[in-house]
Amino acid sequence: MSDLSHSTPVFEIPLGTAANAPVLSLTRAVRGATTAVQVIDHEGLAREVHVPGEHALTLYLDRREVVTLMTLGQAPEALVMGYLRNQRLVERLDELAAVHVDWETEACAISTRAGNWSPEVRMARRTVTTGCGQGTMFGDWLDDLEPVASEATLDVATLDRALGHILALDTIYKRSGSVHGCALLRNEADAALLYHVEDVGRHNAVDSITGFMWLDEECGADKIFYTTGRLTSEMVMKAAQMGVPFLVSRSGLTRMGLELATRLGITLIGRARVGRHLVYTHAHRITRSTA
Repeated sequence: MSDLSHSTPVFEIPLGTAANAPVLSLTRAVRGATTAVQVIDHEGLAREVHVPGEHALTLYLDRREVVTLMTLGQAPEALVMGYLRNQRLVERLDELAAVHVDWETEACAISTRAGNWSPEVRMARRTVTTGCGQGTMFGDWLDDLEPVASEATLDVATLDRALGHILALDTIYKRSGSVHGCALLRNEADAALLYHVEDVGRHNAVDSITGFMWLDEECGADKIFYTTGRLTSEMVMKAAQMGVPFLVSRSGLTRMGLELATRLGITLIGRARVGRHLVYTHAHRITRSTA
């Protein structure tokens, strides 16, 4: 498959500080988040409302077709990198030479430095997950996961501050609905917001944040991960791969998500609003300051 970046500017990012550090070639092919449409409301009146975009993006890894993702298109390169990492199709960032998204062809051309990626072993087994739009996990992912060994604690005041930051965001969801959002925040007094991504499926949003973390060399041990979606086994698995000990949702959870979080050392916090929440697993990590 030929290069797909002919209509999109390309940027080169050094992967290290050495003079001979490898370079990653990236596009920044952001799509418009919403589209205006005409509707008829309950009183029979014409109104203009906004609906979120949904775009097909087919991934080609060293010219081999891997998967087609349905995405809002807000951070497609980060989505692709996070997807590759979470699926363990690419183990190290310096294995990637280029991630080029072209919306004219609805495709992403990914090149590795070896140039001979072989999918047979990893893609031999697929597990269809409960992610919005149906996600797919490749390989024996349940067997490969390592527990998150963390001594970190999370104060309730910090959690409430984090939830307050998210509530204050000007989101696509507030304007048009129909999307999920994920956020990564620092587990410190001010709960600084690092990344916030919205997409048509929560699994895409978490993959995008994984991609940003990978590119920025952010570790997960001192972070809080927030999602608007339910806490399923897939969400817990991805939190474990990021090394994040605290997984928070405004929604609930599934039995497998609960069991997997218990096994993997993830503190699950559901039904989370400012001033109230439920801690389902590893509650010993939650503290309540007296100040």
